[in-house]
Amino acid sequence: MAENSLSAHSNVALARQPIVDSRLAVMGYELLYRNNALATQANVIDEVGATAQVIAASLFELGMENLVGTSKAFINFPRAYLLSPSGMPINKENIVIEVLEDSGFDAVLLSSLRRWVNAGCSIALDDFVFSSKLTPFIELADYIKLDILALGHDDFHKQFEALRGFNVKIIAEKVETWEDYQFCRLLGIEYFQGYFFEKPEMVTSKASKVNSMTLLQLMSSLLNTSVLSIDELERIVSQDAGLVHKLLRYLNSPITGLVASVDSVRLAIMLIGVEKLKSLTNLLLMSEMIGDRHVLLEQIMVRAKHAELFAHRRGYNNQDKYFLAGMLSMIDVCTGMKLGEVLGELPLPNEFINAIVHRSGRVGNTLDLVEHYGNGQAIKNSQDLDDLKKTYLDAIRWADEFLVMV
Repeated sequence: MAENSLSAHSNVALARQPIVDSRLAVMGYELLYRNNALATQANVIDEVGATAQVIAASLFELGMENLVGTSKAFINFPRAYLLSPSGMPINKENIVIEVLEDSGFDAVLLSSLRRWVNAGCSIALDDFVFSSKLTPFIELADYIKLDILALGHDDFHKQFEALRGFNVKIIAEKVETWEDYQFCRLLGIEYFQGYFFEKPEMVTSKASKVNSMTLLQLMSSLLNTSVLSIDELERIVSQDAGLVHKLLRYLNSPITGLVASVDSVRLAIMLIGVEKLKSLTNLLLMSEMIGDRHVLLEQIMVRAKHAELFAHRRGYNNQDKYFLAGMLSMIDVCTGMKLGEVLGELPLPNEFINAIVHRSGRVGNTLDLVEHYGNGQAIKNSQDLDDLKKTYLDAIRWADEFLVMV
């Protein structure tokens, strides 16, 4: 099992740098892409993929609430994302969309930004240099970031004066010295960011991998609205434990406001909704969270289906609950974390968690029987053994059919 875990999970990393006000209190953090835990710079090859990985790590692994708390999260959005009609699954209350200086400030971008603003999003113009033709963009923005290191004091002062008449908050970025800080303070700058206050801090976590083919199947099904079926969505999502984990982790984040608990894949899909599921799937696809773990996937799917079929043969209620329990009983292998810790982050009923971790109740007993049978251990009760034998082969056949498609 240890060998499989190496391919079943990966490490995600990003950096965060605080943005402070004139009293040096943190008002937000810029979340910065890092391709690994040792990187000291962004080294961005694909801007779209970099942004997707920052947002995916924030939503599914690190938790936006852990990264910024109640402060704002400033995230760079490349032009391709800003023009995307599907948008992004973000919390409009605390995320600020940073428009990069090379975004191409044309009518198409302006129209897209208006849609974001009308949807309740906040906009920041990054590394900004004033020009009168950019006035419509300034009027949409909540924040403008001026790079004092690149501009120098004189040009920074000119930029500040040019923007004085607009209802926009100025953030002085790349503030690296006491002199820069004092200069900005005397001008009346409200917010500051730079090495003088704090260098970007690395934040890392283990992440469950999602099979890219599963995501492609799911997106294809979501786009085929003429025959869209919850049964089909459930079938596709259920084949990937990493995807189930991420969706449940998302449901448990403050962005959803969920107060209920979830004990089936079908309920998770219904709570998320088709449109949000589409944007989450798109996000995961673009973040390139790809991993080939065929043997582990087969083990997970056989156990999950075996538990469901065993429950069906016994006439137990809520058989999809047994499928989810079987899948989540191996999520520790996918994430590289302790089982109790992983499940504690998900919106699951306590009794369901206890069934998986401590093998309590009917669900827990079923998991024990299925696991022991799958590992070749002795089954004492003859009726249990008979039911396990008759459902095991069906579980393998079902799993094989799925593995042909992934």
